[in-house]
Amino acid sequence: MFNKLKSIRSPLVWKITCAMALLVCLSTGALWTYLHFNLNTLLQQQADTYASTITQQAAHSAAEMVMADDSLALTAMLDGLVNHTNNIQSIHIYDDNGKLLSSAKRKLNTPEQTFHYYQNPIIFHDVEAGTIKLRLDNSAITQSLLTTKKILSVITLSTIFFAMMLSIFIARRLSKPLKKLQEVAQEVAKGNLSPDLPSYKNDEVGDLVRSFSHMLQGLRDKESIEHKFSSYLSKDIAKGILSDLNTSKKPLRDVYGSVLFVDIVGFTQLCEQRDPHQITDILNQYYFLLHQAAKMYRGTVDSYIGDGAMLTFGVHKEDKKHSINAICAAQIFIRLTHLMNAQRNKKMLPSLQFRLGLHCGNMLAGTIGSSERMQSTISGDSVNLAARLCEMAAQDKLMISDAIYQHPSTKNLLLTEPAQELSIKGKANIIKSYNVTGLAPKFNRLLMQQEAELEAMQNHE
Repeated sequence: MFNKLKSIRSPLVWKITCAMALLVCLSTGALWTYLHFNLNTLLQQQADTYASTITQQAAHSAAEMVMADDSLALTAMLDGLVNHTNNIQSIHIYDDNGKLLSSAKRKLNTPEQTFHYYQNPIIFHDVEAGTIKLRLDNSAITQSLLTTKKILSVITLSTIFFAMMLSIFIARRLSKPLKKLQEVAQEVAKGNLSPDLPSYKNDEVGDLVRSFSHMLQGLRDKESIEHKFSSYLSKDIAKGILSDLNTSKKPLRDVYGSVLFVDIVGFTQLCEQRDPHQITDILNQYYFLLHQAAKMYRGTVDSYIGDGAMLTFGVHKEDKKHSINAICAAQIFIRLTHLMNAQRNKKMLPSLQFRLGLHCGNMLAGTIGSSERMQSTISGDSVNLAARLCEMAAQDKLMISDAIYQHPSTKNLLLTEPAQELSIKGKANIIKSYNVTGLAPKFNRLLMQQEAELEAMQNHE
């Protein structure tokens, strides 16, 4: 039950309103109680003083009359006192034996509980001659207290009402920018880093809005840096570096993935025949095709090495089908280069040929270098073997290792030329390799569709 109550949402407006109302109720209630009891005591004291004064004066005036047993004079005095004092209901004079000597009354239509009784001894030359008893009507005091209660109640209720209205107004003024900030936070969570913030105020809410604005600026700066960083490094690598800026160097880690090397055939001669601007255009177009092919199959362009490039699959993000994805990326790249060459031939430009080498295995991924200059890269025998396969590959052919051919994700899905046994420099054992000529029909249909999409994108670029 307690957990359910804790889960109930309580808006800030109602919290402030209830707190303010409770505070006003307690303070006005305490004030009302204090004034009520003190006013009641004060009025009663005044009534007692008034009644005591009357009885004392009447006792003093009646002393000689009582000693003289002058009943007529006593009656006249008492009648005059009752007639001239509106709140006296009755007055009686008794002798020292308790015998009634004289009295006077007035008929009043007031409740019995409003009457108060007072008495005073009649002293004549230090001798108690009798007693005077007074019955006083306190209905005026009761009515005054009742009127005061009504006025205090009206003031209290009015104060509570206006306090609640004021608290609701203040709470809404306070919660409005907070609600806006909540909406802004939801927009930021969806990726909008430039939402409309509430106006600044010179208070704590304004400080919160300014802090939120600074935080958004920091997020925008980080996104801008990440975007710019991703232009020079792979997006996956850039995110990995920016995910923990407090770490000066990303530790090397063992990974198992596929490495694809791509190289332009005869690039040195091409550089001799063309000016640097034309070479730059060729490289930009070539790198664009590589990047699109890698992105389509969850690969990463790790680095550009002159006219060559190294692509990785399953290294920076887990991919159990990294080998088949690498082959598909290579095949779509080869298909796109054919389209590129067809466009170049129309412009009377020479065709470009490429060599591609692919291998999979264990490698190290992380950051190498000193604290002044570091580089994120992969290294290991698997990387070197993929580079050697690329060097030995035929033009516009993808040469793969036996590890790729036997990988579970590629088995029975590849069309290849007969296996070749290669002697690679630095390797003691003969390496078995294959030239890929095609893929299973279902993959070819997908490649044709993706080829059309990338061709349209290339023409748009």
